[in-house]
Amino acid sequence: MLFTKSNTATRLFNAAPDMSALVNDEMQKDSAFHPNLGGVTKGGMANHYPMTIMSLQGLGASDEDIRNFRSTWPRYRSKISDDLRLMDKGVITQENWPDYLGQANMLADFQRVFFEGLNATDDQNAYLLSVLERLQYALPMGLFHPLIRLSFAMMHGDKGLIADALAYWAIRYEDLYKRMLPPRTNLTTVSASAAENWALLHAAKPQISFWGGSLSVCERLCSEPVLHDIAVAENFFITEENLELKIQEIGDRAISLYLFEPALTTLHGVTAYQALADITQQMLQSGNSVRPVLAELWQRYWVWLTGLYLEKGFPETLPTIASEAQAYVDATEWQDIASGITSVPEVHAIKMVFSCKWLYENIEANPLYKAAAINVLAEHTRVNPVALR
Repeated sequence: MLFTKSNTATRLFNAAPDMSALVNDEMQKDSAFHPNLGGVTKGGMANHYPMTIMSLQGLGASDEDIRNFRSTWPRYRSKISDDLRLMDKGVITQENWPDYLGQANMLADFQRVFFEGLNATDDQNAYLLSVLERLQYALPMGLFHPLIRLSFAMMHGDKGLIADALAYWAIRYEDLYKRMLPPRTNLTTVSASAAENWALLHAAKPQISFWGGSLSVCERLCSEPVLHDIAVAENFFITEENLELKIQEIGDRAISLYLFEPALTTLHGVTAYQALADITQQMLQSGNSVRPVLAELWQRYWVWLTGLYLEKGFPETLPTIASEAQAYVDATEWQDIASGITSVPEVHAIKMVFSCKWLYENIEANPLYKAAAINVLAEHTRVNPVALR
């Protein structure tokens, strides 16, 4: 893992033993490229490349499949130092890094600071949580791509890749929430379910007073006090005690909303949910001390997802699998879905199927995850889609 030509001795890349040499090589080389070309050169989705490589690896793709994808990758990528001339200025430190959030020209500084912080700690999860506690106000930025990239970096395990992801999040930082979320005051109340919370929102029928693209509307809604009060309310709350239950409930809402309207925002609602669930599972290996910050992260994800539900017209009901299609879903093997999507050169399709498969295997064997993956595959192949009602 090398950010400059001068730090070879200190930024050695740690290859993941459970990944092929090709995948490790691609991930190491990607560290030289800027993660957010859309914000620098207006060149597009540079950040999707490493995430797709990792998704393919997670779906069981062969090295040949990965090479085939690489040969079809249409996007230009710029090297951080050689092309963009972004250098470590030596300005940012472990103490002052929050003062520079949102400054894209400080990418190399952020990479160094977070790498040094990860190297210096005996408790990586504790260090990550201390950073995420500050970054959480920008959780949905870039349709959660910094979050998703962090999940993959943690899956891989190389500290340089994790530092890359945190630095990407830091340069994309913008406080979308504008305030602390309202505290729960009645500690004896049992939380309503996520579905019940959305039913209350549907009954209230709040109106959006501004218009625009779905992405920008959802980002603006994150700071609306009315949405905060609905999403994180007395009747519905996410705490360190009920975290696992609420994660499962929220996942059902995320995948159902995607099936209601397959779109870029609803797709990222699922892939971001999967990334945060993965990070949560990895963090919980450190024990219960991590739960308070994780609950805050989930609260902020839920505010965004509830804003997306509002932006999509707060439907009274969300799709379920048609009774005549259930046997088809049950009989379809994940291995067949995975092998089918690995030959499809579309980054969002590959990432979505990876997320659905991971969630089915690690959070809940919800047939909606498999139905969504089948329908994604059906958009690009001759596989029959799942009938919904």
